[in-house]
Amino acid sequence: MAKHTGLAVEKRDFSKNPRQLRAEGKLPATVYGHNFDSVSLQLDEKAFSMAYKGDKTVILELKGDGDTYNALVKHVQSNAITDEIYNIEFYNVKTGEKLKVSVPVAIVGESPAVKAGGILRTPQSEIEIECLPKDIPSVIEVSISGLENLEDTITVGDIKYPAGITPVSAEGILIVKVSSPTAGAAAATTSTEVAGLAKK
Repeated sequence: MAKHTGLAVEKRDFSKNPRQLRAEGKLPATVYGHNFDSVSLQLDEKAFSMAYKGDKTVILELKGDGDTYNALVKHVQSNAITDEIYNIEFYNVKTGEKLKVSVPVAIVGESPAVKAGGILRTPQSEIEIECLPKDIPSVIEVSISGLENLEDTITVGDIKYPAGITPVSAEGILIVKVSSPTAGAAAATTSTEVAGLAKK
């Protein structure tokens, strides 16, 4: 089930530029959506960080000036070095309208192949799905208990999804693979050799 968290917002004060807002501890933001007129807002930076916590699946209830918007965080523009947030884009969600969202993968269970010495590799950490807002899961659980042999894999199409959830990511995308220890060692050796050649 989708998580909901309240967050106070204000209508955007365009008499101040984004840098001035950030100096006051506030962030400029935009809410947009399907058949929805975009709205410019501003909100407290610390309150946003506490409510969001990097979770793309949480529905934020943006409340202020008599209006309420249920929204997902679609994009956070920030400085790659300092992590300072510049701007936020929210997507307005509607109760009966399906939407697409990327959900983290959670590995569960134990793999016999891994217990026997295989190396578990997880090249993909998220899966894009489509569902109603009320059905957004916090994670997609992927059981590895069926991985009994080296080179066994799990793709997007192999996963059993909860009712109401349809994967959007291509079925063939690799989520989990059990590699042999020798393959891992060979890859590490190759990387070391390449690094050594680069220094010459």
